[in-house]
Amino acid sequence: MTHLTHTASSPGNGRGRPATDAELSRWNELIARNPDGGNVFQGRDFVEHKGRTGWRPKYAMVDGVAVSILEKPVPGLGKLWYTPKGPGIAHSPQLARLLPSLNSLAQASGALAVKIEPEIPAGDGTHGRLAGMGLVKVPDIQPNSSTIILDIDKPTDDVISGFAAKMRSHIRAAERSGVNTKVVTPTDDNCARFYRLLAETARGNFRIRSERYYRQYWQRHVRSGTGIMLFATVDDRLIAADFLMLVGNKGARKDAASSRSNKVRGAAALLEVEAINSLREAGVTEYDLCGAPPAAEAKNDDHPLHGVGVFKRGFNKNITDYVGTWEQPIATLPHALWRKIGERAVLSIHNRLHGENYY
Repeated sequence: MTHLTHTASSPGNGRGRPATDAELSRWNELIARNPDGGNVFQGRDFVEHKGRTGWRPKYAMVDGVAVSILEKPVPGLGKLWYTPKGPGIAHSPQLARLLPSLNSLAQASGALAVKIEPEIPAGDGTHGRLAGMGLVKVPDIQPNSSTIILDIDKPTDDVISGFAAKMRSHIRAAERSGVNTKVVTPTDDNCARFYRLLAETARGNFRIRSERYYRQYWQRHVRSGTGIMLFATVDDRLIAADFLMLVGNKGARKDAASSRSNKVRGAAALLEVEAINSLREAGVTEYDLCGAPPAAEAKNDDHPLHGVGVFKRGFNKNITDYVGTWEQPIATLPHALWRKIGERAVLSIHNRLHGENYY
């Protein structure tokens, strides 16, 4: 963990400071108290794990908002700051008030730019307001800039009654087929089983990181009480698996896999019932299924997330669109070089050296 440089607290110079040790000791609690209600990608375990991949975790209080920051050096240009699914504000006026303080911190640390992705709902001129703050729209990083959210602050039977009739039929079919769902401990063996299934699911569809990355990620979160691993099996054959993250009263379906070679109708759907039960027991009231096509593309068969969207809309037909990832220039010339060629070069080199996502 890296401490930030202190900045003055006057309104003209920003109201940002490093988190104290006392604040860090209850960081997830502070994240959950943010105006957005907290976000799992701002949780301390997520940020600390990224410290294993070349990022430096930083923690700051910015105008009373707890902000987790990832910093990475960019040779010849300075440092890049990234606040995954943050800062934790709920609408654009809050961002307008907070941004100068965050920018002051970034400038004091020698950052060339700050990537932000607050969960501000898209639409009604929001993009124009963000651009008016000097922000630049860039490709999204986290998978849930558009997503499906379930209200699970009610008995599970009531949650299920809101599913599409076809989804409820799939769940009953899985029960008749003897699908068993349960929370499992992320032992090395269970992590290996999950990873093999994830690799099978990803083949030809999306890229994944190394088995070691996922194993350490899953085990870290479960140890700290911010993660849950779930398996769906038939006769001990792993059919589907989920990994959930949670912070405060929010949960997210971070990783999910299902077998292509041993398909059982409804297994993945039944596993979501287990997920809902497990999250409710942990005090979670809002469940993010973590990724869907934008609402305007929901019926586009050619969208890369179309199939994912069809499945998840069986739980809730409404897609929530957020503004996605934006970039705040801090150092004018380095940022211009970063946008023109620097980022593409860095991503290309990182991919050749490591074979995985830079972010």
